[in-house]
Amino acid sequence: MSLSIPSTMEQRLFAADPLDAEGILRIDTSLGLEPLAESHTLVNARTLLAALVERPENATSELKNLNRAFVKRMTEELAWPPGYVEQVWRHNRVLDETDVPRLFILRHLMEIAGLVNRRKGAFHATRLGKRLLAPERAGELFDLLLRSYLGRLNWAFISLGPEDGKMQRYSVHALWTIRQLAENGATAEEIASRLVVSDTIWREGQPWPGGPDNLQTAVRRRLLEPLWDFGLLTLQNAGDGPLLWQVTSLFDAAIHFELGMEGDAAASYGTSVVTLKVTLLGIEPSIWRRLEVPSSLTLDRLHEVLVTAMGWFGYHLHAFEIDGRRYGIPDDSFGFDTTLPEEEIVLGDLVSVDVKRFRYEYDFGDGWEHEIVVESLGEPVSGANYPRCTAGERACPPEDCGGIPGFAEFVEAMADPRHPEHEAMRAWYGGEFDPAAFRAEQTSALLHMLWTGEIPDGLET
Repeated sequence: MSLSIPSTMEQRLFAADPLDAEGILRIDTSLGLEPLAESHTLVNARTLLAALVERPENATSELKNLNRAFVKRMTEELAWPPGYVEQVWRHNRVLDETDVPRLFILRHLMEIAGLVNRRKGAFHATRLGKRLLAPERAGELFDLLLRSYLGRLNWAFISLGPEDGKMQRYSVHALWTIRQLAENGATAEEIASRLVVSDTIWREGQPWPGGPDNLQTAVRRRLLEPLWDFGLLTLQNAGDGPLLWQVTSLFDAAIHFELGMEGDAAASYGTSVVTLKVTLLGIEPSIWRRLEVPSSLTLDRLHEVLVTAMGWFGYHLHAFEIDGRRYGIPDDSFGFDTTLPEEEIVLGDLVSVDVKRFRYEYDFGDGWEHEIVVESLGEPVSGANYPRCTAGERACPPEDCGGIPGFAEFVEAMADPRHPEHEAMRAWYGGEFDPAAFRAEQTSALLHMLWTGEIPDGLET
């Protein structure tokens, strides 16, 4: 499966903080013990907490870990994957905490989450741990454990492999990607190939100190197996085929990604629709889009609609020019920026004062100027999804191609296999380029995804 999503939506995922309960990652804290019963992490955390509430346990004098007697007890009482306990005992006559990696990681996670602490040579349940042990607060405990795993625990600690700052930094993006890929089952290799990771650590054949490893193994140990422990993934045996990771019903019940723009729009003009014609200036044949958008959009949200509809990636600066004023993201570092905040201007307000056309510039280096014409203001069509694209022509230029002259050279070289720059341009772009390619339906699907945060069925590239 190949995922195609609006660039601004992906940027939100990249910027998401797993510790922000009001951010993109939403976890249902109202869930009780029954729907969370399949989460081994939650069940085991409650068992360990209950034991420490009953009586603090001494730490070992050497490594300050859980003592052997308590490790043996927890090994017998906690919920483990099939065959895990037998495997642990097969290699050990006496168990230290490090001999039971899942227990070792769980205890560290609970310390990081503030549920357990070590003082005066013993492990204790904290006040927070005691409060969250209450059955009616199981959802809050699950939320704290998962957010702490994604945002606080160093994943390299789990597999004793190299630290990958990118993999860890973009944990919400990774979780969202796994959700999409594993909906109908995906291999560890398929999932690993879609995650954002270090460009150098996981090069082919690159070993990490202490033994051989690879990206697929790291993803399995750091993400897939822990998510299995949280009850969010299962591992399915597809007969003679490879093992497939698949999302569980708990994933959909407990986790939601707040990616849409729907709730961000201003309340005023919420029932009207503005028809805009957006034309990229200076290029023939013309590249243009006709869009129908809610009049409640502020200019910062209109920017996201524009880059998605045109086909830009959205990582360059931009600005609007309206009646002699410049709107965008002000930067007064040098004391003379006259740019006004774009998030304060509502499209419907512009239409109400008879603004008929304005400019939008994207990428101040390449200097892509767009003319936006307000064609009409009307009522939404029953059953239609907004924003949407109803018409348009031709493909957007590639990012960073050098503006209008660079794009002309690019199109000429790509169209002629005998052109001296053909192979270099093709390698730079990553394949063929059809300047006439455009589908309004595909653009509308991307806009709907941008608005709702949901991927429509069948949207693959």
